[in-house]
Amino acid sequence: MAENNITGKDAYINWASSAGTINLSGDYRSVSIKENTDTAETTAGADTHKTYLPTIKSATIDYSGLFPSGTAGTALYAALAAGVQGTLTVAPEGTATGKVSKAYPAICMGATYDTPYADVVTVNCTFQSNGAWS
Repeated sequence: MAENNITGKDAYINWASSAGTINLSGDYRSVSIKENTDTAETTAGADTHKTYLPTIKSATIDYSGLFPSGTAGTALYAALAAGVQGTLTVAPEGTATGKVSKAYPAICMGATYDTPYADVVTVNCTFQSNGAWS
């Protein structure tokens, strides 16, 4: 049922950090979120299968986009430096009421910039969650 699917055209991706606030939505190509949890093994006694309890959550968010020219590029470069802390907000359908939106306190793990000879310059970055997200 294709009518229940969405595209990323309305996505909102924003990085508010100590280096400034950058709207990453305009030139993004992809954003991938992986939320996970550590576990504690609870297997004991006569158990025949391992069992676990969820313990501590974390998330990584991978961003890929186009690198802008001029002052926008300079600001993006500073905001995506390794170690910059802030809040990454991702809303796949935009910011309208009732749509999914998550805000991750995060640390930027640093960006990579790909500069091909005859194509656009791209930027890729991973953000590591740093506390509880909403």
